[in-house]
Amino acid sequence: MKELVRKTASYVRLKQSGEYTGHDWFHTERVLKMAQLIQSKEGGDLETVELAALLHEIGDTINYEFEEKKGPMVLRGMMDILDLPKEKQNQLVKIISEIRYQGDDTPAPQSLEGKIVQDADMLDLLGAIGIARVFATGGKIGRMLHHPKHRPRRRLTREDYVFRKQEGTSINYFYEKILKLPAHFNTATAKKIAERRFKFSEHFLKELERDWNGE
Repeated sequence: MKELVRKTASYVRLKQSGEYTGHDWFHTERVLKMAQLIQSKEGGDLETVELAALLHEIGDTINYEFEEKKGPMVLRGMMDILDLPKEKQNQLVKIISEIRYQGDDTPAPQSLEGKIVQDADMLDLLGAIGIARVFATGGKIGRMLHHPKHRPRRRLTREDYVFRKQEGTSINYFYEKILKLPAHFNTATAKKIAERRFKFSEHFLKELERDWNGE
């Protein structure tokens, strides 16, 4: 790992030290490792992939009450501290803005590096770790665990995802977002990795329904 990537990792780890849900440093570290794995199979510029993976939470507007300008401003401030050239900064801001989940109509990033980081980020929402993250975030935002009479939204718009998270339930969130993620993966490597995690998520929901019903 190059010195710039190591330095960036140190800054990001410090920045995320007060986060205790599914968007903490350990999430960033997992996304970095997964992005490195996917890049080794799919190609693309490794350093760009690593930097985008490390910085993707810093520039995400979800961390700033969805103020569209604040995420990029904080991101550029950190990149200035890291002495990243303006050209590289512009590239990373573009990638990070494009990988952001926006509901059912989330577009694929234009660059291969963006596709890789988006895949790595989405993979962290599937399987055992994804289940843990859903409930950690649900508890933080005050979202109901489950209500049998509350049906999942068939279509999750950007507005629903951004502004109406608390109107749903954590269980419905699996049907509204998590189980739809395989349709959004960009790379063959990510699609292959997702298979086991997706099956685990499906199995968990079936077991939860049985337990909920006292079977």
